[in-house]
Order: sequence, then structure tokens, then C-alpha cells
Amino acid sequence: MIHNGRIRAALAGSATAVTLLSAGLLSATGAHAATSACDVNYQVSNDWGSGATINVTVTNNQSTAVNGWTVGWAFPGGQTVTDGWSATYQQTGANVSATNVSYDASIPAGGGTVTFGFNLAYSGANPAPTAFTLNGTACGGAAPSPTPTPTGTGGPAGGPTPTPTGPTPTPTGPAPAGNLALRRPVTASSTEDSGKTADLAVDGNAGTRWSSVYSDPQWIQVDLGASYPISQVTLRWEAAYGKAYQIQTSDDGASWTTVYNTTTGAGGVENLAVSGHGRYVRMSGTVRGTAWGYSLYEFEVYAVAPPPPPPPTCSQAPADPDANSKARNLLCYLKTHTYISGQTDAPDSDKVKSLTGRYPAITAFDFMEYTNGRIDTQSVIDWYNAHHGIVAFQWHWYCPRGGNYSAPCDFVPDLTNPSSKLYADIDLIAQQLKKLQAAGIPVMFRPLHESNNNYMWWTKKGPDAYKQLWRLIYDRTQAAGVNNVLWVFNGMASGQGTSLSSWYPGDGYVDLVTSDYFQSASDFNTVKAIGTNKTAGVAETFSPLNPNSDPAWPYFVVWASRDWAGSGKDVAGLWKTAMANPRTISIDQLPDITAW
Repeated sequence: MIHNGRIRAALAGSATAVTLLSAGLLSATGAHAATSACDVNYQVSNDWGSGATINVTVTNNQSTAVNGWTVGWAFPGGQTVTDGWSATYQQTGANVSATNVSYDASIPAGGGTVTFGFNLAYSGANPAPTAFTLNGTACGGAAPSPTPTPTGTGGPAGGPTPTPTGPTPTPTGPAPAGNLALRRPVTASSTEDSGKTADLAVDGNAGTRWSSVYSDPQWIQVDLGASYPISQVTLRWEAAYGKAYQIQTSDDGASWTTVYNTTTGAGGVENLAVSGHGRYVRMSGTVRGTAWGYSLYEFEVYAVAPPPPPPPTCSQAPADPDANSKARNLLCYLKTHTYISGQTDAPDSDKVKSLTGRYPAITAFDFMEYTNGRIDTQSVIDWYNAHHGIVAFQWHWYCPRGGNYSAPCDFVPDLTNPSSKLYADIDLIAQQLKKLQAAGIPVMFRPLHESNNNYMWWTKKGPDAYKQLWRLIYDRTQAAGVNNVLWVFNGMASGQGTSLSSWYPGDGYVDLVTSDYFQSASDFNTVKAIGTNKTAGVAETFSPLNPNSDPAWPYFVVWASRDWAGSGKDVAGLWKTAMANPRTISIDQLPDITAW
């Protein structure tokens, strides 16, 4: 998937190649066209020249659920599946089959989906398969020729919208499920160029888009073919989104009723609950959110709101049983990728971009001053809305009894005292995590970091007190309704007086086990051995990893640039080397986090 916040192709040097296949067969039957039994979206999320990571989404367009599935295809380029998740794989020559595992056997009816993924190896080219089957039935065929999109200025952007001829039929019976706008006739007030026509906003392909010219107002409307009740409209924005816009419905294409209105659109994926009916549905934009036009990957209309997608599965359940979909998706992404790049402090991430041309995928922030009187959560929300990158937080916690994060601090008496400043500090941070949750942001949260180095105050009373404090933070945060967090346990894998494993709070309290300063190749195996099936990482290091020489850590975060010179390494040069390697994942290679 092309990342919503990416820099446009006209300004970018190069972009990660993404191959998408969305296959569907349309036959005109009455007022509303029918799709094929299934659609398949084949997405290359990372490609490093000799291998790639693939995510596959299967959509069930039938009126009955699929219970038990096998998806089949043939590789056209000699590719080989090396490992995978959320399915079991068999390959004979070019032919591959992926069969459900126990937890994802059902694909709901009427637009329900299932997603699985795998890594592959190849030599030479990596072409996408051209056909897929679901339980032996073809998912595919040719979509009809797109309806031409006018490039004039009818409707709100100037002049009246042409009124269709003929009566609008009203279907009888229950409202249909699925996306009513899929591959229906569509018109727009303008088109940026011939490669961004309006039909591309209803083609079911997340890699194509409609884009308007760079002015206000603009609109796009779809003809559903009949008058239906409308309960949800989904806008899948590109980086160029609408800040102020209306959703309108009409039975004749001339008289419009507003069913949704906003002046605070945030872009990304907006699932809008509406109540209305009509044959025509329009997004009418009046204020753009960027200097560009309005641009939609997909404009979707539902009479029956689609069920929420099942939570992702990747062989690791989150520590929080109530973790929301964004946290679960982030965990699965970290679990199934390697060399995801990160940098502490947003200005330093900007510095990496200026040095290398690529922006780190993760930016780490700090709660250090939050319990000392300065709250700055909104700036993180603003950063996320602008970049759509992964947010991490550490917490250099000032001692609740006085002093900084390294001061002597006997916190043990406060562990059972809800009236203590220690409890108040925890509750304050929980409130900030809830603000980030309300803004739709998953967070990699690293409290009580560097557990076994005996420097921070929370380590000075030994492993048992440390683990009690960790569990208190977890329990208080859970009680506050925080469900957007991945819990990052952290210390030093080597070179310390006590082992990192002796400080581990337990599988029920941790998602990611991480080490600081990456001192030797053996650190990777040391960290992976802690806990049960936890994802590993380098949470803080003075220099970026090199995929050509370093172990395949899922992610790494480089410490602040103010200390680059003191590390004894050419960190700026090492960043250039890391980002020159296509296996290093930068922000432009991330999936659309706003859609999680």
C-alpha cells in the first residue's frame, strides 16, 4: 500500500515498488451490478532485491460466509515462499496454496475479508501473480471499461450538475451488503491529470486514486444505479485530503441532502456513520487540508455498514487482551518485518531525512517533563497527523519523592499507597496515553527502561521491586481504559552485573523485549530467549543497524543526535549507509497506519 503521507512522486527520488491485484468480474443485472464471488489484493509491502514481504487480502463478495478456505495461485517469476503467517503454505513448482489456520477459518459474507502474508525469495524480477482461486473458484476476470470522468467545472465548482434521464428505481427487499459504489459510474468536478481519473476512486484498488485540481471547491459523486438507504461512507484519502467537506445524497442528481458535514477532517481513512438514502452520493469539498487538491484512493458507500475487520493474527497475542486494532496491527507489523528504522526526537528524524533522503519509520518521544509540569501531547498528535509514522515513548521519570530519574529514590513504600505522588504520576501518563488513543495513535511505550544497569531510580531496589512497579503501571493504565499500547521491556542484553531475564515482569505484561546499545551479535539471541514468543528490538542505540552485517532485529531506534559525536562513530555516515540499503524500512514503506 502506498503510504498516505508520502511525498508525491513529482518530488520524490524513488519509491518502493508496490504491486496490487484486485480482481473482480462485473455483469450488468438490473439496476445494480454484481461482483465476482471474491476479490484478491496482493500487496508487496517490502522488497529488498532478492526477497520480499507480501500481504494478501481476500474479500468474500458472496451472500454466505466462507468457512474454511484455500487460496491458490501460480508465481510467474520462479518465486519461492520462505515463511508465512496466518495461513499454512504448500508449494509445488510455481503453484502455491495458502490454507486457513484455526483462528481465521471464516470469511464473513457481503464484503468480509481475511488477510494473510508471507516472505518470498526470488532471482531477477518479482512479478505478481495474475490469477487467484478461492476454494477452487476463480477470483477474477476483467472489470468493465471505466466510465469517462468529466474534466469540466460542473456542480459546486461552477455550473449545474447534469441531471440524469429516466426514473430512479428503488429496490425491494433487504438492503444489500457490501460496497455499493464499487465500479459504479462516477463523475467529478475536475481531474488533476489522465492518471488520476474519478473511476480510480471506485475500482477497489488501494493503489490507484482520483485527484482533483489544486483549488476549492471540488466534488466527486457516484451513481449507485438505484436508491438505497445509506448508513456509512468510507473515504480513503491520499495525502491530499479534505479538511472541510460534506457528504450529500440525491435521488435525481439535482436536489441534494447533506447527511454529514465537517470542518475538521483529518485525512487517512474516515469511516463516516450517516443516515440517509439516495441513488447518488457525493463528497463535496470546500477546504483542502493541503496545498494539493482532493485525492481519494477509494470512495465507498454502504447501505449496511461492513463488519469490523477481524483483528490481525501473527502468532503473538498482545499482552493487553483488550488491545485495539491499531495496537494489534502494529504488533503484527513489528513481528513480521526486520530493520524498521527509528530515531529519537522529531527534529532528529528530520535530520536523518535531510542526510539520507528517507525519514525513519519510528520516532521516539519522551514523557520526561510530563510529571514535572510540562504537557506536550498535542505536538506528538500533530507530528503523527503530518507524518503517519510509528510513535514510541520512553519515560525518564523524575523521582516522585524528589530528584531526577537517576536520584536515590525509595519508591517501595509507595507501591501500595494510592494517595502517593507515584500513583499520581502513573495516572497522569495514563491520561496522556488515552489522548493519543483518542487521536487514533498506537504507541510503543517503554517505561522503566534500562532495567538491569542500576542507574535509574527504579532499578536501585532490585528486580523484585522493579517488577512490582512495572505491574502497577500496567494495571493502573489498564484500569484507565488505555488499549493502544505495546509494552516495551528494556535493559542491556550483555555487559551488566545481572541478567536481563531476571528483571522480566512476565509474559502477561510485555509485548516487546528490547536491549539498548547493541553491543554484540549475541544480544539478539539473548533477547529472543526472554519470555515466550515475544518480539525483539533495539530500543536505544548510538548507531543504526546495517542489514548487510547486523542480525535481523525487527526494529531499532537511534539515540538523540546531540550524542552522535560522543559515540565514537560516524553516525551520520552510518545513517547514510543504512538508508541506502533497501532492506532498511523507512516511513514511506509503512502501511497506512491510519487504516488500522
